[in-house]
Amino acid sequence: MKPVRIGTRSSALAMWQAQWVQNALSEIGIATEIVPIHSSGDNNLVQPLYEMGVVGVFTKELDQALLQKEVDICVHSMKDVPTQLPDGIVEGFVPKRGPAGDVFVFREKNWESLPQRTIATSSLRRQAQWLFAHKNDTIVPLRGNIQTRLDKIQINNWDGAVFAQAGLQRLATNPATYCPIDWMIPAPAQGAILVTAREDDPKLLEK
Repeated sequence: MKPVRIGTRSSALAMWQAQWVQNALSEIGIATEIVPIHSSGDNNLVQPLYEMGVVGVFTKELDQALLQKEVDICVHSMKDVPTQLPDGIVEGFVPKRGPAGDVFVFREKNWESLPQRTIATSSLRRQAQWLFAHKNDTIVPLRGNIQTRLDKIQINNWDGAVFAQAGLQRLATNPATYCPIDWMIPAPAQGAILVTAREDDPKLLEK
């Protein structure tokens, strides 16, 4: 039997999630191979996501590979998946959800006493909630993988940035100074992983 081909983005977090699925399938005797795929969101790290005008900015290329039978399943961060899947693609499996909340990674421990701060995030949801709570702060865009974003805080002398707790935890990334943002409403499905499959592949779906 040919190994099940797992499509995934090539970022460190996406690869971690694909390897988690790979290990889960291995435990029930299913051989797999991971196929990294570059998404529109990964290829353009300058423009804010909300300006790109692409539905499924992190999933479109994976969906195409799945429908063209270049891979057999795809692993996504569920929050990146559009509410309506493309025709021919179905939800296959949702593992137990990880932490759903956001955390604030800060540069100086006295950040709360500063009269005005520069906070990095490219998420409109996070921007709106942060500015509602801290009206004098300035928001700057922040793109890239987790380690790149952490490095940018120091390089640019920003006061801090907002991250998903699940991403930091999965990569065992422990910033020296951070705190949970318990008042911030997370994105729908944040912290969850979604495995998709082709609708016309019933044998794989049964597994």
